[in-house]
Amino acid sequence: MNLTKKRLIDALCRASVAASVVTLAACGGDGDDDTPAPPPPAPTAQLSGVVLDGALANAKVCLDTNDNRSCDADEPSTTTAADGKFTLTADETKLPLHPVLAVVTAGTTTDADYGAIAKGYTLAAPAGKGAVITPYTTLLQSELDGGRAENLVQAERDLLDRLVGVAGDVGGLTVYDNYLPVANEAATLATKRAKMYGVAQLLARGFAETAATSGLTGKPGMGALGLVATGSLQQVAAQVAAPLSAADRDTLFNAVKDSLVPTAATLQGIAAAAAKTVAAPIEGAWTGSRTLPTGETVKELYVFAGDGTYVHRVIETSAAATNTVFDNGFGYRYGRYTYAASTLTTTVIEAQEVAGPQAGALTGVTVAGDTLTGPNGLNLSRVSSATDALVGAWVRPDGNSEPEVLVMFGDGTYVHSTFYYQNDPQTGTASFFETAKSAGMRKGAYARAAAGSSVVNFGETTVAFNGNLAIPSNPGVGTVQPDGSFSMTGLRLVKLGTPAGAKAVMGLSEATRSRLWSGRYFSRTVSVAGSNRLQYLYVRGPNDVLSFLQAPTGSSATTACNLADNNGAVRDLTSVDPADGKLKQFVVGTGTAASAGYAQRRLNVGVPGSVVSYLPITRPSDATARCALPL
Repeated sequence: MNLTKKRLIDALCRASVAASVVTLAACGGDGDDDTPAPPPPAPTAQLSGVVLDGALANAKVCLDTNDNRSCDADEPSTTTAADGKFTLTADETKLPLHPVLAVVTAGTTTDADYGAIAKGYTLAAPAGKGAVITPYTTLLQSELDGGRAENLVQAERDLLDRLVGVAGDVGGLTVYDNYLPVANEAATLATKRAKMYGVAQLLARGFAETAATSGLTGKPGMGALGLVATGSLQQVAAQVAAPLSAADRDTLFNAVKDSLVPTAATLQGIAAAAAKTVAAPIEGAWTGSRTLPTGETVKELYVFAGDGTYVHRVIETSAAATNTVFDNGFGYRYGRYTYAASTLTTTVIEAQEVAGPQAGALTGVTVAGDTLTGPNGLNLSRVSSATDALVGAWVRPDGNSEPEVLVMFGDGTYVHSTFYYQNDPQTGTASFFETAKSAGMRKGAYARAAAGSSVVNFGETTVAFNGNLAIPSNPGVGTVQPDGSFSMTGLRLVKLGTPAGAKAVMGLSEATRSRLWSGRYFSRTVSVAGSNRLQYLYVRGPNDVLSFLQAPTGSSATTACNLADNNGAVRDLTSVDPADGKLKQFVVGTGTAASAGYAQRRLNVGVPGSVVSYLPITRPSDATARCALPL
């Protein structure tokens, strides 16, 4: 306060002069009447909850009031107790408006099941949902922060859809449930709760690995946690029945790692696509015809997407429909590509035919308008139209869990293709492996509902290969939206070659391969010393396959299976590219007889002309194997 002013007020108060203009509050006070009184503190409220993988003790819990996915010093926080429980006090108006975070710190936080945490990570619960913070609530926040869900309702629906299918059924529970055991609970629900517990242990392990390897923090880091994990839930849940020991968790995690942790290539592709404003010259769909060395004539389709992934598939062939030689037919492959300085470089992620492009660098590739040419007779035409914006390649904006491509040709035909989508609720009592049957291709005709109409009708299907694709249905309807996207029931596609298409993440990532192969068992019958026994393959992880025989009759089911029974043989799956002379493909369908042709379901390993086929199986019991199987 101004000293002269203060003396004047004091003097007036002492003399009781002009009391009507001098407030009693001013007399004897030290305050400045120009400074407003501080506002009363905001009313607070308490949130009580629990943080789980197993119960996580000594984890920091905070209200993320600035929404940066970090517990900052000025944000209300607390610490979990030994049982994972916490009580957080915060402004009652802000408490329902922001996510609640739980920071799990290496060397400080402990897990009730595994002890001290070795690698840190952050769990989260969406705004207003912080009473139970788990890997599942973290996936919800990840879907929002990663832009894969427009709102919480959509994130909840998508996540639950992936948890209640045939393979990973947890029906009766929600993504917000505390999955720790409940006393005297019905056996059916207790079994599902135990499954959620085990899957959560794997998810947390994946979060720790993602945080350590991605180098991402804040919202990008949170968005990366569920990038591939959300779409893999059913496949992972199919292999977990209960909480896992530390050893079993790590073994199974290594088998399904690519289904839980985005690879560096995946993250780089997404970042590159997100940074784009225009499409590269090569992006879009390209077709061409050629004759294979085997004599068959094929029409090929190439699709190059904005995230650096590509698809190649045969869409027409002169081969007989029942010909099962992999050089023929409607096989496909997908992988990653770069195109710069007239050099097209590709790597293969998965191959289901030999006829496609080989991995490596191809120089002298030029793109001139709608023509792509290169060495060895490469001559492709772009699928496009100057008068019809519908013609071209359409993909999911983010297909990490459901990758698919729709190509609309100018002659009124289309090709629709999906790739190893696991969440197929129409398989009834089929094993989880058959849920991959929607991998395949559908061809047919389309027409606009009327001249200039944005509504497109899909007519009769002319070719359906490897499964019954639900979209486009037969018949089906699609609509061109005002934003330029193309939508059908439950599906939105964007067009490659447009700004939106340039940013599209097609999702043909390493995760799709892991969903198909890793953690799976296969078998075939072999003769050993005149007796038939089963030979098993267990795909423990990418490029890590164990081969072992069913133990002799009368063997103890508690003794570990002898992995040297086949002279220590480990089937060679080190490369998915058949260029190495070994066929390593899984054919998805519903039949196994030779007459089923392309509908056969089998894993083929070997060299052309001498292929050994294994059938996919659910995990056999130890009693069936007559020994204790690897996880």
